[in-house]
Amino acid sequence: MTNLEILETWFRRVWSEEDEAAIEEMFVPDGRAVGLGEQTKGGKDEFREHEMLGPEEFKVFQRALLGLVKDVRIEIKRSITSGEWLCALCEFQGTSRRTGERVRMTGTVYGRFSDDQIIDAFNHFDFLSLFQQLGSLETGTFERCLNCRE
Repeated sequence: MTNLEILETWFRRVWSEEDEAAIEEMFVPDGRAVGLGEQTKGGKDEFREHEMLGPEEFKVFQRALLGLVKDVRIEIKRSITSGEWLCALCEFQGTSRRTGERVRMTGTVYGRFSDDQIIDAFNHFDFLSLFQQLGSLETGTFERCLNCRE
């Protein structure tokens, strides 16, 4: 499979089909997914992103998100491949399990692949927008945060 086909298969199996077994099949045990959990600050000028290592932590993330959203479809709108790396602009769509309303967000995945598996995935999705649509955050949270003064 090409890198694009691997990612499309991952999105379909893990998210649309809610197939937890696909995580272990398609994500190497010592791989890492960045940008899907808490981000922690290091020292004054250091910023480290929380890394989820291996399939087990990703399963926790998958269960949590699928607990909020069903009928998930992730479409790759644009992609660029360079060797074992792929960068993909994506649109996530689903239905709120609580309200039945449709929700969507955009994001990017910058991933490294080998032997039909994901080795690294750097994720940047608009979870703020998603959580506002799900009712977990008030509408306008982003704008209010921009107006905050220390």
